[in-house]
Amino acid sequence: MTISAAHTKNGQPAEVPLHPVVVEAMREWLVTEKLRPGDPLFPLRTANGKYRRTSKMMQRDLKAARDKWIDKAKTPEERARREASDFLTYQNHDGLFADFHANRHTFVTSLGKAGVHPKLAQALARHSTINLTMNVYSHVGLDEKARAVASLPAPKSPSSESDDESAEDE
Repeated sequence: MTISAAHTKNGQPAEVPLHPVVVEAMREWLVTEKLRPGDPLFPLRTANGKYRRTSKMMQRDLKAARDKWIDKAKTPEERARREASDFLTYQNHDGLFADFHANRHTFVTSLGKAGVHPKLAQALARHSTINLTMNVYSHVGLDEKARAVASLPAPKSPSSESDDESAEDE
């Protein structure tokens, strides 16, 4: 995907690789929308020339997707579970929002979870400093910390150390 210089923070054009699944979905969507190469995916300005509030756009899109997901429930019980969940809501039960900025945090954090080198994550996020990438946009939870510690070799117990010493004496 190409982002024109007019729409980047640093004023430089950017080429952003997309996941192959997203590329395929975009190809199908572009056919239905009859967009040509170079056309914007969505207008950033309203009819009167003001910048569009993308948060409102995301709220509408999430509501439409959530309504479809709820309607696909096969039983009244499943429908009730879906309605009670916060899946595809703009704001979840913890007060977190699904907006473009939150998507950047999720993207960078997911790169880290996938083992992507920090410098590559910085480049993909188009950040000017590694500090911004690693200390602001990358998040780790207790479960990831626990897995990291569990991946280390087991510490030696006092009894195994005395066994090692007596083996050396022989």
